[in-house]
Amino acid sequence: MAASTNEDVLIDFINKNFETIQSLDCLTNLRDQYKHQVECLEEKISKVGTEIPSEIDRAVSVAENISKQINKLEGTVDSLCHDISDHNHSIKPMVGEFSALVERIHEVEKYAHYLSTVAKIEDISSQIQASLLTESLSSAVTCFNELTDLHNALHSSSCKRLLDFLKESILFWNKILRDRIAVEFEEVLKALRWPLVVTTLKASPVTNVTELKERMKKLFKKVLSLQLPDSISLESSGVNLQLQKVGGIKPLLLPLELMLKPLRKRFRYHFYGQKQTNSLDKPEWYLTQVLSWIRDHGDFLDRNIQPILDEAKKGYISARMELTRGLVIIVMEKILHDLPELAYEEANFSHLIDEVLLFDSELRNTYLYPPILPGCLDVLCLPEALTKWLIIEKKFAMQKIEQMLNSPTCWESQYKDISDLDEVRVPECAESFMMLLQTITDRYRKLPVSDAKLQFLGLQLELLEDFRMRLVQVMKNTSTAPTGHIQCAVLNAVHYVTQVLRDWSELTFFLQLLCYKNNRSFKTEIAESSDLDQPVIMKEKLMNENKSEDDSAESLLAGLSHISMEHTVFEEITSLFESMETDMIRAACNYVFTDVQARSQAYRKDRWISLPAPKELTTTLGLSQSACEMFLVLKDHLCTMEGQLSKFLFDRFWHRLVKSIDEFIFKEVILMNHFNDGGAVQIQFDITRNLIPLFGDYTNSPDSYFRLSKEACTLLTLKKGSALLLKEVIYSHLHETAEQQQLKQVQPNVSEALRDVGINTLSVDQCEQVLSLRTSLSIS
Repeated sequence: MAASTNEDVLIDFINKNFETIQSLDCLTNLRDQYKHQVECLEEKISKVGTEIPSEIDRAVSVAENISKQINKLEGTVDSLCHDISDHNHSIKPMVGEFSALVERIHEVEKYAHYLSTVAKIEDISSQIQASLLTESLSSAVTCFNELTDLHNALHSSSCKRLLDFLKESILFWNKILRDRIAVEFEEVLKALRWPLVVTTLKASPVTNVTELKERMKKLFKKVLSLQLPDSISLESSGVNLQLQKVGGIKPLLLPLELMLKPLRKRFRYHFYGQKQTNSLDKPEWYLTQVLSWIRDHGDFLDRNIQPILDEAKKGYISARMELTRGLVIIVMEKILHDLPELAYEEANFSHLIDEVLLFDSELRNTYLYPPILPGCLDVLCLPEALTKWLIIEKKFAMQKIEQMLNSPTCWESQYKDISDLDEVRVPECAESFMMLLQTITDRYRKLPVSDAKLQFLGLQLELLEDFRMRLVQVMKNTSTAPTGHIQCAVLNAVHYVTQVLRDWSELTFFLQLLCYKNNRSFKTEIAESSDLDQPVIMKEKLMNENKSEDDSAESLLAGLSHISMEHTVFEEITSLFESMETDMIRAACNYVFTDVQARSQAYRKDRWISLPAPKELTTTLGLSQSACEMFLVLKDHLCTMEGQLSKFLFDRFWHRLVKSIDEFIFKEVILMNHFNDGGAVQIQFDITRNLIPLFGDYTNSPDSYFRLSKEACTLLTLKKGSALLLKEVIYSHLHETAEQQQLKQVQPNVSEALRDVGINTLSVDQCEQVLSLRTSLSIS
């Protein structure tokens, strides 16, 4: 291959340079040219051969020098390490002494800083005192702000006594400064006719409004600058200790707290003590009064106070909402005050709950009180109030259930005289019970605490189980008549409760409760699993900071795979009601079927084999006399159940019943007798023209529910020739071997043969059995 390539190159070279004889003249030039090229290449090769060894030698020399330097440095390092070790050993006692001195210096610095802070606090206090002596309130307020700034800087310090001293100093000067300014501030407010309450005396008009508003503005800002830090304001605000357990409670802005003072005083005057207006059975009096104050003072706050807050860069605070919050806190304190006495007055306590629910609804909807702010319902969610509420709710609910079930019309539908509304046929007791549960839901729906909602949900589930057990008791007491009016009413009640619970399960409110319940159960499982070996490992994984949150969640779920998450909050109780519904329908069907079966003795023993020929029956063909009673009883039961059950339940009832009757006719009547041609025509007439039409009022295709008996009649009345051929095909399929079947020229498919005559439900064995009952067919 290489030789061939070289020849091609040579041929191309000759053809290119020596095309003619005259071109041979340039041969000398070509020789000189290529000779020169060869010399140049040899020169380059010789240079490379001489330069590369010199470069290599130079690199080796550099490497050797570097190696010597490294060895020298290693020796120096070893020497330095020894010197450092000796030096450390020699100065070790000195280092210990210096370390102790440094620690003492740091400690002294802490003491010095501590003492300087104390001195600073005392110095600021002295400045405040001096300012007060010289009647310089502005300077005193400025110094007071230095104290609050110092507290904000040190609030996370571990020096508790220093913080206590600082806090006591702040509270001390805050009270003095506030009292100094509050007197003048309250005088200005009073001159502006604050608070805006209705009086029988006609007040004189305000003359110098502009001047008073300007003074109020200056004093408002001064009082605002005396606002205590959040870390100490709640403790010193005088808020009820129980009320401090409510999340979101925080003190008002100081100027608005001063503005609220006269309203608080009026409230305590009228609704505490021995006043006639302080009545436990009339909480609506003070709730209505508070709502009127909120309404009356809103405009004044928006026009005169909100601009001051905006100017003081506190526009994010609504003056109207702040005063409303203060009035709500007053109401919450009042409720807490009355709770111990109300605990012994169930009627008054229940009335209070109703009024508080209305008050909170109006407050949120009419006056746009934000849902994130605490309200009166938070007080009712406190353990002492919530427990009493649940007890009363349960007691009243149980009494209501007793009244429902003892009513003479408890099992009657309220809409029985209105056919359009009575399709569900809900008994009065079931509808009243679900309305009771709906009322309970409406009462606790707005509660701000999810745990409280779950406790009410538990009460509802308890009431549902109690109602179910009462229905079970009624059902057992009337079990001798499964199709009677009471049994059907109980069945309608069970179905109605089930349907309502299914609808409720899809509501957003109950889905949120389900989510919270599952989340709380999940956390409980995690807490309980911390004592077990395997979850301990899992917990360590969760604590590993190198793991992501998703990884931790996956490992956690893997370790707690036994947790079962519910699909609805009513899942368990709904399953119990559904099971009860199924059992009652089954019992009613069994009762009717047994009654029909008991009237079928004569029909089953009829002489199907000796009836006249079909030609003779043509003029006299009618329902078999032996079937009249059986079909009449069946029709009566269907009419009775249709009039007593809801449409859905009746459909379930007759669907189940018709299946039993179809199997009964097929197995107990057809398969237990032999038929001549007249008998086959007669039983087909009984089934297709009398039995099946009984269900024609309930469905457009009743034939589809009698597949077994109808197909059996098709086989019994099939023309003799077709019947013989079909019988042969079935016999061949069931009893002949593969060799015997191959000997036949034609091998018809048995399934296709059955479909051709309209047989789709009966098995091949059943078809052979039915055909064998025909006396007109010869035995093969």
